[in-house]
Amino acid sequence: MLDFSDLSVVDVHCHPYIRKEKLSADDWVAEVSFGGGSAEYLQEGGIEVDDAVLAMLQRLKRDTLYFRYMLRRLAEYFQVEATVEAVVEARNRAIADEGYAVYAQRLHQASGIETLIVDDGHPLPQVDLGSFRAEVGVEVAPVFRIEVLIQQLLDEVSSWPEFQRAYDDGIAAALSDGGYKGLKSIIAYRTGLDIDPRSRSSAQGMIALEKIRRARGRGGDAIKNLRDHLFCRAIERCIEFDVPFQVHTGMGDWEVHLAACRPALLMELLRYPAYRACKFLLVHTGYPYHAEAGYIANVLPNIWCDLSEGLPFAGNAGARIIAEVLEMAPPSRVCYGSDTYGSPEPFYTSALLGKQALAQALQALINDGFMSAAQAQESAKMILSDNARELYGI
Repeated sequence: MLDFSDLSVVDVHCHPYIRKEKLSADDWVAEVSFGGGSAEYLQEGGIEVDDAVLAMLQRLKRDTLYFRYMLRRLAEYFQVEATVEAVVEARNRAIADEGYAVYAQRLHQASGIETLIVDDGHPLPQVDLGSFRAEVGVEVAPVFRIEVLIQQLLDEVSSWPEFQRAYDDGIAAALSDGGYKGLKSIIAYRTGLDIDPRSRSSAQGMIALEKIRRARGRGGDAIKNLRDHLFCRAIERCIEFDVPFQVHTGMGDWEVHLAACRPALLMELLRYPAYRACKFLLVHTGYPYHAEAGYIANVLPNIWCDLSEGLPFAGNAGARIIAEVLEMAPPSRVCYGSDTYGSPEPFYTSALLGKQALAQALQALINDGFMSAAQAQESAKMILSDNARELYGI
């Protein structure tokens, strides 16, 4: 079996986390798990959240294959029993003994993580990236989430000329002076990926904002028209500054516009002549529609796929997801990513799982005669780090 444990990792899509030195077992589970809902989600629906409901939410979070895998790998790292209580006790003790920064850095070093390309649009309020860099001890390259700026301008700016100017200036400042290496959009969460490339017209933005203001924020289709226009405007800024544009595709948390998150919905936009110079990273490869993203990365020259969210949150599906993306996508257009957040432990676990799944997928290709062992090693290095470094110039 191939072994990529010594290869370095560039995580092309993740989030900064907030320093939390001592956590209870339940709080740690909430920090590091994916899915299962939340107390706030239920409360917003008028459901009373009592101890029984909280216990149910905890059980859901602890019951996924991903969480069980993480627990086992962390138990191996700490050399303790594979229970939540034992792992959290070991975590808290390690932080108390060596300090939070040393603890985080040891985990990143143990998994081979060298660079984190972070979307600091989550969590909010935004994490101070200077402090985050000092604590994680690895290279940190941020990307600028346009929806944070859009929401700020919707709250503060009324006229279209001022809105347009502030939006362009905000992006330009982030890319020229703010240290950001690219842009990111979660329009798939807001109004979906069926974006008409003709939305680039400034008149569409002006008319949409006017309708939103007249409707006191309840603009119906105008909200989509405005977001589509601003998305197209962001593409033009990426071309101007020669930086990549990360676009959320596929699954997310309960808020995602699931019926309109498929990568295929972007095809007309990606093929539009004025946008062909833009380098797009299809975040999450559109999982569970990842074969679409792999196909798009095959037939269009400036498209990359990132494996995040399927890795690590789909657990044992990692090798299958990678294999299905590589059915069409060239290895030179696939990047490792995790979409991890909350605490250092998921970053460690995801990197280990990513290497394991990649080894399984590439070993199968060797066995079937599609590549040699040397080509598999080269492909793994590209996917785990080199492609992201080339794409982001880091």
